Amino acid sequence: MDTAAIIIAIVGLFVSALSFGWQIATWALSGRRVKVRLIHGVEGRGGFAAGPVKRGGAPNDIRSMRSQGWSGREVLGIEVVNIGRANVTIKKYSVHPAGGGMSYTPHGDAIGPSLPFRLEPGESETWYSDMQDARALLKSLKVIGRSATRVRMGVNLGTGDERKTRRTLRVV
Repeated sequence: MDTAAIIIAIVGLFVSALSFGWQIATWALSGRRVKVRLIHGVEGRGGFAAGPVKRGGAPNDIRSMRSQGWSGREVLGIEVVNIGRANVTIKKYSVHPAGGGMSYTPHGDAIGPSLPFRLEPGESETWYSDMQDARALLKSLKVIGRSATRVRMGVNLGTGDERKTRRTLRVV
């Protein structure tokens, strides 16, 4: 066989493999993709004083926020960002104990846009739950013999998938 023919065949194989990989990546990245982040803070003054939960799951300083005039209820939230190139529908959100098991889904007392909610590409939205509900969930688990001290939040998408926050909040 001719050396030039072998080189051309190897280059052709390499280019076709590269093209196939690019097609797979394009297909995977063009779908519905969301990032979720756990938020903790206080409601008041017509809005929220809240921020992301830090590593280790320590709660944000609610006492400091209250001393600055944020007198509303303590909240736990989930920020959802659509990082894909297609619309995504958020069907519900819920609070989960870090160990799994039961969950709490706000309905009538949901804080945020009404659900289901259509999230356009590049947009974000946040939903909140009263921290008292998270504490009640952990207390219920304790009653049935399961113990948890941390919570996370999750959203259910129109595709049937669920996305949960990686970080958890230590409930005090």
